[in-house]
Amino acid sequence: MEFNREEPPGVNTGFWRGVGSNNNVFAIESFIEGLAHKAGKDSIAFRRAHLDKTPRLQAALDLVREKSGWGTPLPARCGRGVAAQISFASFIATVVEVEVDDKGEVYLLRVTSAVDTGIAVNPDTIVAQLQGGLIFGLTAALYGEVTIYKGRVQQSNFNDYRMLRIDQVPNIEVHVIKSGEDPGGIGETGVTAGPPALRNAIYTATGVPLRRLPIDRQALAVKA
Repeated sequence: MEFNREEPPGVNTGFWRGVGSNNNVFAIESFIEGLAHKAGKDSIAFRRAHLDKTPRLQAALDLVREKSGWGTPLPARCGRGVAAQISFASFIATVVEVEVDDKGEVYLLRVTSAVDTGIAVNPDTIVAQLQGGLIFGLTAALYGEVTIYKGRVQQSNFNDYRMLRIDQVPNIEVHVIKSGEDPGGIGETGVTAGPPALRNAIYTATGVPLRRLPIDRQALAVKA
């Protein structure tokens, strides 16, 4: 399984919010999803079965399965995808629910996250950070492409570098697990959770295993 990380020649690149976890979580969770499909196993059950030494992440998966409606029927070309990760010493499981139309356009229907970030001094701040991070990460997965033409970046502002608009943002539920462990990081954890869960939801809805982001709408369109 290949994941394209080509960079434009001669263009300096650096860390993006979420830093190294962005690439790693996307690649790992996409690969794990492929293994689950190949084995014919439920995506959450498959992950949980390999996490006996990581009970905090198992607990996050259990909670997100309960809160997201995992396993309930969905219409055609709708799907749920999961991503589970340890990022910045926090344990988070996220489910994204999507619909993909015949032209390959993706509509976000619902996002659910369960997180154990250790002692929660202010749970409202944790919820707000994760909601903002998820929106940021999902925006990048759907639209975040920078293109170069004749040595210049073509995108100049939000008119041609799309962000998720208010009518596109689904209900985002964040469930904070009570914990007495040392506090973990939360500012970037949501950013890294959104894209792989979205990718896996699209895979479930369409059967197309995307290998790179932003999403390729042509690859998702129904062929005539």
